[in-house]
Amino acid sequence: MSSFKYQAVQPEVSATGATGATGAGTATTAPAAPPGAGAPPPQSMITLLLPVLVLVPFLFMSFRRQKKEATARAALKKGDRVVTQSGLIGELVELEERISKVKVAPGTTVQVLTSSVAPFDSGAAQDDKQSKDLADLRAAKTATADKK
Repeated sequence: MSSFKYQAVQPEVSATGATGATGAGTATTAPAAPPGAGAPPPQSMITLLLPVLVLVPFLFMSFRRQKKEATARAALKKGDRVVTQSGLIGELVELEERISKVKVAPGTTVQVLTSSVAPFDSGAAQDDKQSKDLADLRAAKTATADKK
């Protein structure tokens, strides 16, 4: 019923070679510990702590990244260009605590988790230049069409 585990103990050996109780005046020596018994070597503590010490910098980097993403997400407002973790790029229509609405095409709005939305600024300068060029072309076409 009970599961006690006992450790085998060697009998004490006296200097004269007799075992058991020692007489007065006889010197005793400590018994030799069998291999694998006794306190673990001090290296095992280092071995146990090494994975923890390796993981600590990664945890700090992860916390930093999460904080940075949260501040970037807090700066989002309606009308900003955003990208989701799945790669959808669109315009932010509505931003709530858990769910955001992103317009990915005219007449197409998708609901995504707010935690998966990030500001889209990759190549923003190039996109702005292209959109400005397109706006200039459209204005030129409408001006030409109005003259006719």
